Amino acid sequence: MATNTVNLDALILRADFATDTDQTGGNPRGDISLTDLDRGFFSSDLRKPDFQRETTHWSPQKVLDLLRAFIDGDLIPAVILWQRGREIFVIDGAHRLSALIAWLRDDYGDRAASLQFFGSQIPPEQQAIAERTRKLVNKNIGPYSRFKGLADVQDVGDEDRRIMSALGRNSLVVQWVPAKDAQSAEASFFKINQAAQPIDPTERRILQSRHAANAIAARCIVRGGKGHKYWSKFSSDAQAEIQTLGEELYDALFKPPLTDPVSTLDMPVAGRGYNQLPFAFDLTNLCNNVPLPERSDTIRVEGPLHSDMDGAQTIEFLKAVRRRVQLITTKESKSLGLHPAVYFYAMSGTFMPNAFLATAEFAKRLGESKRFDEFTRVRGIFEDYLFENKIFISLTVTKLGSGARSLGRLSELFWRVFEGFSVGHSCADVSETLYNDPDFNYLVQAKQPPPRTDRGKTGRMSGSTKSAVMMREGYAKAMRCGICGAAVHFRSQTVDHIQRRSEGGAADMKNGQIVHPYCNSGFKA
Repeated sequence: MATNTVNLDALILRADFATDTDQTGGNPRGDISLTDLDRGFFSSDLRKPDFQRETTHWSPQKVLDLLRAFIDGDLIPAVILWQRGREIFVIDGAHRLSALIAWLRDDYGDRAASLQFFGSQIPPEQQAIAERTRKLVNKNIGPYSRFKGLADVQDVGDEDRRIMSALGRNSLVVQWVPAKDAQSAEASFFKINQAAQPIDPTERRILQSRHAANAIAARCIVRGGKGHKYWSKFSSDAQAEIQTLGEELYDALFKPPLTDPVSTLDMPVAGRGYNQLPFAFDLTNLCNNVPLPERSDTIRVEGPLHSDMDGAQTIEFLKAVRRRVQLITTKESKSLGLHPAVYFYAMSGTFMPNAFLATAEFAKRLGESKRFDEFTRVRGIFEDYLFENKIFISLTVTKLGSGARSLGRLSELFWRVFEGFSVGHSCADVSETLYNDPDFNYLVQAKQPPPRTDRGKTGRMSGSTKSAVMMREGYAKAMRCGICGAAVHFRSQTVDHIQRRSEGGAADMKNGQIVHPYCNSGFKA
């Protein structure tokens, strides 16, 4: 559950391919040295294409391995570049170059360039992984500033001298894309990256629809309106509104930071914001009636939406996501205030994106069928049942995959359980009905859990086991709504009069109770 990838996205800025500037001629260089990258003229001209995925896919160990390979003169694949005007675009090799720049600047996602890039708001997960990377590199190699400081020192140890010599001598090989126009260069990017290290299908759809409202909105949500502004071509008013919506949604979905292992049920609604772009993209599409692929690994899907020319559609997409998120969480009067420990997390403390999306559809269906009050009446037993049968979610995803097929089935599962309790069925009755239903008979596996293989063994508990204990104990002791009896999440708790004010209820502590927003303002109204 730990965050294991380093955010190096700020170290090479992005730029749009699509400008009127022609590609320059000349005799391109054949290599890149550390001197070129150490805040020199060459590094200031480096750019990533705006369609390139974020530079957030390397672990601390992989950063260290690259630095070691460079110092030791080991084979490192060539960096592939394309030049347009003064700007030099990295077609392949952004992580390699960024790892070297990170070492040169001591910025693994938490120092000067990153602070500026992310508006001085670095998520705690990003800070933690940056510090882990720094400690790992400094322990095994040493900071770059140390070797730079030894340049004029006479009495230097053999190992330091070896490293200093390598830093001055070694370089990365460069290959150049011969394309004469941006469209050809972009085609080269996707061909090169799909052949060498295949891009995740969802990520590929985001990259190819980068100018569309759903992609812009998703990027804004997952970075809280910070980082590279994919919306920078819109008017200043549109930019401001987009960033405000993005920040609001980030706070609602991803704060406070998720602990590892889980130590409290005051958990973020949607797991870690760090590297959650595919989830944010699916959520944006779902809330705006853009079809999701049947499976998450599907490559062939409908073409991307048209480019958003003025930001109006991006704003509408973000507002649609906000309406759905407010239905699920927040203190808005219409919010059901669904507890993430019940709906969105496995017992191991792992966030389940498809469970969140399925719950969003279930909540929408409740509203469209005007059954919020009916849901409120059975909510306590309904949520206890879901918590005790979380395995149903994993069995469904295992059978149908992590795309729209399992999302629809999960949403239907929630609906069947709700309807069962609505007509007075017991927990056992609801389970037997599911086991006998052709659409859900695979859930019968839950009746015979696999035998434990660790019985009687001693040793330390894993993080997932500790999380499961916390989830179990935390849920058993969770604050309960005074109206429906279901667990109340801290983001959605409101205080209600036990005896209504209209009936003479006092405004003192004895007449107060903690309730969900809808239970307070909708069901009780």
